Amino acid sequence: MTKFLIHYNYRRGTPEHLINKNTMHPFANIPYAKLNIDFDHKLFTEEYDQYILPTAHAISTRQQTLDGTRNLNKSWGMIDPVLYDMMNISLEIDNSGQFTVEERGIPGFSMNQLLELITVESDSDYVKINNGHGGSCMRNHHLNRLYKIKPEFKHLKIVEFILKQLPFKRIVSIHCVSLEPGSFSNIHRDVRYSPNAGLPFTSNAGVNNGLYQQGHVIVALNISDGGVPLWWALDGVDNKKVLTVNDPVYIHSDYFLHGVPICTSRRRQIRITGVPSSKLNDLIDHSTKVVLPDNYKFDEEKDWYPG
Repeated sequence: MTKFLIHYNYRRGTPEHLINKNTMHPFANIPYAKLNIDFDHKLFTEEYDQYILPTAHAISTRQQTLDGTRNLNKSWGMIDPVLYDMMNISLEIDNSGQFTVEERGIPGFSMNQLLELITVESDSDYVKINNGHGGSCMRNHHLNRLYKIKPEFKHLKIVEFILKQLPFKRIVSIHCVSLEPGSFSNIHRDVRYSPNAGLPFTSNAGVNNGLYQQGHVIVALNISDGGVPLWWALDGVDNKKVLTVNDPVYIHSDYFLHGVPICTSRRRQIRITGVPSSKLNDLIDHSTKVVLPDNYKFDEEKDWYPG
């Protein structure tokens, strides 16, 4: 359990001698790389459907996110523009941090979280209620808190693989998301935070690829791809230059714009956020990695969603 109790111009295949060795966190400038590791996809699919999916809850996008990526989706050519506006959306109720869903015909993700935040007396009621519902908002507010595996998931081979095979010193999120055939994920960034509902923050941890700058990485387990890859792009003038990812296991920063085309079968993904050990470098396929220069200019928050 020590993994949960410890505080704490880009190019593909950039040669080692061109990477700045003075970067405080060694993986901070690598938003994507394939990892040379795999797992039993059939077994993980069975466990996911039997134990994780039944208690997952629906996640819908927000109208602001659709509005902020509608034209970008046209540039990417990812989703038919008519279908893009048929996604169910979440509407916040009176700035309360609580949401209701407006159904428009196409559902979004089904999400489950295998960890729960260990709450303390000073936590708000919102945090105490949502300590086990951790999406990006709860994660981004509580990077340096303590977590534990939910009892109902401890026996899973998926969990055993994550704890024993992945190179983490500390894990703060095991985020499970699935998409059904005919559904898709609109273009978005996982940089949510909230000034409401008693969530602590001094600034948005997502700014400037913040999780990676604070020494965290996100490892994705691509259990089943749903017949399509992940689409994503870098900031600035590169936001219309689509990159795709479909490796069995890879690191990818969800700060950057990303989305998923229409699935033809169930898509099952698990994204693990945590502080990596030095062994991560041994798993990286260095011929695949995208490396940012130390002076990389990230988008300002006002430009996160270009329209």
